[in-house]
Amino acid sequence: MVRIAREKRHALLARRIEENPFINDEELAEEFSVSIATIRLDRMALGIPELRIRIKQRAEAAQQAQARRTEVMGDLIECNPGKDAISIMTATEDMLDAAHIVQSRYLYAQADSLTKAVLNLPVCIIAVANLKYKQPVTGGDRLVARAEVIRQRDQKYYVWVKIRKNAKEVFRAKFIVESLE
Repeated sequence: MVRIAREKRHALLARRIEENPFINDEELAEEFSVSIATIRLDRMALGIPELRIRIKQRAEAAQQAQARRTEVMGDLIECNPGKDAISIMTATEDMLDAAHIVQSRYLYAQADSLTKAVLNLPVCIIAVANLKYKQPVTGGDRLVARAEVIRQRDQKYYVWVKIRKNAKEVFRAKFIVESLE
Protein backbone atom coordinates (compact mmCIF):
# COMPACT_ATOMS: atom_id res chain seq x y z
CA MET A 1 0.00 0.00 0.00
CA VAL A 2 1.24 3.52 -0.79
CA ARG A 3 1.92 5.67 2.22
CA ILE A 4 0.18 9.07 2.23
CA ALA A 5 2.23 12.10 3.28
CA ARG A 6 1.29 13.49 6.71
CA GLU A 7 0.00 16.86 5.42
CA LYS A 8 -2.19 15.20 2.81
CA ARG A 9 -3.40 12.63 5.36
CA HIS A 10 -4.30 15.47 7.75
CA ALA A 11 -6.36 17.21 5.05
CA LEU A 12 -8.09 13.95 4.08
CA LEU A 13 -8.69 13.04 7.73
CA ALA A 14 -10.24 16.42 8.53
CA ARG A 15 -12.51 16.19 5.47
CA ARG A 16 -13.49 12.58 6.29
CA ILE A 17 -14.44 13.47 9.89
CA GLU A 18 -16.38 16.51 8.65
CA GLU A 19 -18.31 14.24 6.26
CA ASN A 20 -18.98 11.66 8.99
CA PRO A 21 -18.41 12.99 12.52
CA PHE A 22 -19.46 9.60 13.93
CA ILE A 23 -16.60 7.63 12.38
CA ASN A 24 -14.30 6.05 14.99
CA ASP A 25 -10.51 5.92 15.16
CA GLU A 26 -10.40 2.22 14.26
CA GLU A 27 -12.34 2.80 11.03
CA LEU A 28 -10.13 5.77 10.17
CA ALA A 29 -6.95 3.76 10.84
CA GLU A 30 -8.15 1.02 8.51
CA GLU A 31 -9.22 3.51 5.84
CA PHE A 32 -5.84 5.32 5.86
CA SER A 33 -3.75 2.18 6.43
CA VAL A 34 -2.10 3.56 9.57
CA SER A 35 -2.18 2.64 13.24
CA ILE A 36 -4.87 3.83 15.65
CA ALA A 37 -2.16 5.72 17.54
CA THR A 38 -1.27 7.62 14.35
CA ILE A 39 -4.91 8.60 13.85
CA ARG A 40 -5.10 9.81 17.45
CA LEU A 41 -1.94 11.89 17.02
CA ASP A 42 -3.29 13.31 13.75
CA ARG A 43 -6.59 14.25 15.40
CA MET A 44 -4.74 15.94 18.27
CA ALA A 45 -2.55 17.87 15.81
CA LEU A 46 -5.68 19.03 13.96
CA GLY A 47 -7.56 19.85 17.19
CA ILE A 48 -10.31 17.31 16.40
CA PRO A 49 -11.78 15.75 19.54
CA GLU A 50 -12.33 12.02 19.97
CA LEU A 51 -15.58 10.39 18.87
CA ARG A 52 -17.22 10.53 22.31
CA ILE A 53 -16.66 14.31 22.53
CA ARG A 54 -17.83 14.87 18.93
CA ILE A 55 -21.07 13.01 19.67
CA LYS A 56 -21.58 15.03 22.86
CA GLN A 57 -20.96 18.32 20.99
CA ARG A 58 -23.49 17.38 18.30
CA ALA A 59 -26.08 16.44 20.92
CA GLU A 60 -25.57 19.71 22.82
CA ALA A 61 -25.84 21.76 19.61
CA ALA A 62 -29.07 19.97 18.66
CA GLN A 63 -30.43 20.49 22.17
CA GLN A 64 -29.63 24.22 22.06
CA ALA A 65 -31.28 24.57 18.64
CA GLN A 66 -34.37 22.77 19.97
CA ALA A 67 -34.38 24.97 23.08
CA ARG A 68 -34.36 28.09 20.90
CA ARG A 69 -37.29 26.76 18.93
CA THR A 70 -39.29 25.85 22.05
CA GLU A 71 -38.97 29.43 23.36
CA VAL A 72 -41.69 30.44 20.89
CA MET A 73 -44.80 31.84 22.51
CA GLY A 74 -47.46 29.37 21.40
CA ASP A 75 -46.78 26.28 19.29
CA LEU A 76 -44.25 26.43 16.47
CA ILE A 77 -46.00 24.75 13.54
CA GLU A 78 -43.54 25.36 10.72
CA CYS A 79 -40.13 26.98 10.50
CA ASN A 80 -38.00 27.53 7.43
CA PRO A 81 -34.96 29.29 8.93
CA GLY A 82 -34.14 32.51 7.15
CA LYS A 83 -37.45 32.49 5.26
CA ASP A 84 -40.71 32.09 7.19
CA ALA A 85 -42.35 30.50 10.22
CA ILE A 86 -45.82 29.92 11.65
CA SER A 87 -46.97 29.58 15.25
CA ILE A 88 -50.38 29.12 16.85
CA MET A 89 -51.39 30.37 20.28
CA THR A 90 -54.72 30.19 22.07
CA ALA A 91 -55.51 33.21 24.25
CA THR A 92 -56.02 32.08 27.84
CA GLU A 93 -57.76 33.72 30.80
CA ASP A 94 -54.47 34.72 32.46
CA MET A 95 -53.63 36.88 29.39
CA LEU A 96 -56.70 39.07 29.84
CA ASP A 97 -56.83 42.53 31.38
CA ALA A 98 -59.68 44.00 33.46
CA ALA A 99 -61.74 44.60 30.28
CA HIS A 100 -61.36 40.91 29.29
CA ILE A 101 -59.12 41.81 26.34
CA VAL A 102 -55.79 40.05 25.73
CA GLN A 103 -52.95 42.32 26.77
CA SER A 104 -50.85 43.46 23.82
CA ARG A 105 -47.64 42.21 25.44
CA TYR A 106 -48.71 38.63 24.71
CA LEU A 107 -49.18 39.37 21.02
CA TYR A 108 -45.82 41.14 20.98
CA ALA A 109 -44.23 38.14 22.71
CA GLN A 110 -45.64 35.80 20.08
CA ALA A 111 -44.36 38.02 17.25
CA ASP A 112 -40.95 38.57 18.90
CA SER A 113 -40.33 34.91 19.71
CA LEU A 114 -41.43 33.78 16.24
CA THR A 115 -39.07 36.34 14.69
CA LYS A 116 -36.15 35.01 16.69
CA ALA A 117 -37.07 31.43 15.80
CA VAL A 118 -37.21 32.13 12.06
CA LEU A 119 -33.86 33.94 12.14
CA ASN A 120 -32.27 31.21 14.28
CA LEU A 121 -29.43 33.51 15.36
CA PRO A 122 -27.46 32.70 18.52
CA VAL A 123 -27.50 36.31 19.75
CA CYS A 124 -29.71 39.08 18.36
CA ILE A 125 -31.77 42.08 19.44
CA ILE A 126 -34.85 43.79 18.10
CA ALA A 127 -33.34 47.14 17.09
CA VAL A 128 -36.55 48.67 15.68
CA ALA A 129 -40.17 47.59 16.09
CA ASN A 130 -43.18 49.07 14.36
CA LEU A 131 -46.30 47.55 15.95
CA LYS A 132 -49.98 47.88 15.24
CA TYR A 133 -52.68 46.36 17.43
CA LYS A 134 -55.57 46.31 14.93
CA GLN A 135 -58.42 44.53 16.70
CA PRO A 136 -59.11 43.36 20.27
CA VAL A 137 -58.46 39.72 21.07
CA THR A 138 -60.45 37.92 23.75
CA GLY A 139 -59.99 34.74 25.77
CA GLY A 140 -60.23 31.52 23.78
CA ASP A 141 -59.29 33.16 20.47
CA ARG A 142 -56.93 31.08 18.34
CA LEU A 143 -54.11 33.26 17.02
CA VAL A 144 -52.07 32.26 14.00
CA ALA A 145 -48.82 34.18 13.55
CA ARG A 146 -46.75 34.14 10.37
CA ALA A 147 -43.26 35.63 10.27
CA GLU A 148 -41.54 36.36 6.98
CA VAL A 149 -37.95 37.50 6.48
CA ILE A 150 -38.23 40.27 3.91
CA ARG A 151 -34.53 41.05 3.44
CA GLN A 152 -31.11 40.99 4.99
CA ARG A 153 -28.50 43.72 4.78
CA ASP A 154 -25.18 43.05 6.53
CA GLN A 155 -26.06 42.03 10.11
CA LYS A 156 -29.60 43.46 9.92
CA TYR A 157 -32.68 41.40 9.17
CA TYR A 158 -36.08 42.82 8.22
CA VAL A 159 -38.99 40.67 9.38
CA TRP A 160 -42.74 41.14 9.10
CA VAL A 161 -45.08 39.29 11.44
CA LYS A 162 -48.84 39.17 11.04
CA ILE A 163 -51.12 37.64 13.65
CA ARG A 164 -54.60 36.64 12.54
CA LYS A 165 -57.75 35.53 14.29
CA ASN A 166 -60.27 33.77 12.03
CA ALA A 167 -58.26 34.90 8.97
CA LYS A 168 -58.57 38.57 10.04
CA GLU A 169 -55.41 40.46 10.97
CA VAL A 170 -55.43 41.55 14.63
CA PHE A 171 -51.77 42.50 15.13
CA ARG A 172 -48.82 43.21 12.90
CA ALA A 173 -45.18 43.94 13.54
CA LYS A 174 -42.31 45.06 11.37
CA PHE A 175 -38.96 44.34 13.02
CA ILE A 176 -35.38 45.24 12.23
CA VAL A 177 -33.26 42.68 14.02
CA GLU A 178 -29.51 43.01 14.51
CA SER A 179 -27.26 40.00 14.87
CA LEU A 180 -24.68 40.48 17.63
CA GLU A 181 -22.30 37.80 16.32
